[in-house]
Amino acid sequence: MNIGYEEEVRLVRGILTASDFPEGDAEIIAKVIAHSDFTGVYSHGLSRLTRYLRQIKAGSLNNKPRFEKILDSGAVLVFDCDNGSGIVSVNKAYDLAKEKAREFGIAMAVGRHNANIGCGSYYGWRAAADDMVALVCCNTYAFTSPFGGADRLIGTNPIILGVPAGKEYPIVMDISTTCVAMGKIQAAEREGQPIPAEWAKDYDGAPTTDPGKAFSLSPIAGHKGYGLAVMVDVLSTMFSAACFGTDLGLFSKLEKENTGFCVIVIDPGRFMPIEQFKDEVDRYVRMMKDGRKAPGVQEIFLPGEIEYRKFDEMKKTGFAVSEALARELTELSISLGAVEEGIDFAGLVAHFNA
Repeated sequence: MNIGYEEEVRLVRGILTASDFPEGDAEIIAKVIAHSDFTGVYSHGLSRLTRYLRQIKAGSLNNKPRFEKILDSGAVLVFDCDNGSGIVSVNKAYDLAKEKAREFGIAMAVGRHNANIGCGSYYGWRAAADDMVALVCCNTYAFTSPFGGADRLIGTNPIILGVPAGKEYPIVMDISTTCVAMGKIQAAEREGQPIPAEWAKDYDGAPTTDPGKAFSLSPIAGHKGYGLAVMVDVLSTMFSAACFGTDLGLFSKLEKENTGFCVIVIDPGRFMPIEQFKDEVDRYVRMMKDGRKAPGVQEIFLPGEIEYRKFDEMKKTGFAVSEALARELTELSISLGAVEEGIDFAGLVAHFNA
């Protein structure tokens, strides 16, 4: 079944408010989830919502957290997120860090007792729309091992960077430091599909194509990706006093994540007039795109450009929800009391889009 962007936003918002989330928080989460699906990052869209709903049932995701400012010192902010939605926490932290960046030129906000932050490119898009440069990173449930190790001690540890442009698409990089996000492993297992051998290793450290046997995700670029993941741990946890390594909750037991995040916001308008900065970004983009192309290449893309185009395209066509995902989401919504038994996915969508 295909659903439209606004339909998905209303669907997610409705399920979450029916699950006792404040309406404002539910709206933020819904927009990030729909952004993910409509930019082609299916691992953090409705697929990830099923995980959030399970965490709510298990009591490991706080639907009414107390988001508390622990430190406010010049351009530095520290928050305790009370194990609430990481999507809500990072959006709130970004809002406050942006104000600081306008005052000081740069600001850094960190948080502890956090949870999954959703689709990272959303924050890059926000920063670019605000004429800001932002770096966002966080640690996650431990899904991978140190280079040369066997124990799972490090997360997928994404890195997001957003840069505003003028006439061109903003430059937005959103990468995990592993070859793939765990959400894609989960999606493959749900759909009964194999995974590429380079995505993950089994318990004994051998490559596997069976998502059910994926124990440790492989880092990008071997030891280099491992090094990046370590530095994300440092930025996200050492300044915020968040958990890391064996102190983190267990993904398999739906335990509280207790992760940390780091948001750094820079006001490029403090370095030069903002239009001059964006003109320079445009010139950079054109220089890359107009360069000579390798054989068989039709177009050169900048980071994030494909996602911007995908978003425009999918807002016209809608997002295709698989039967397996539709069934799982409907069953979870019923179990949480969001809707009555006997409803199907089409009815679920219609219920919250009436």
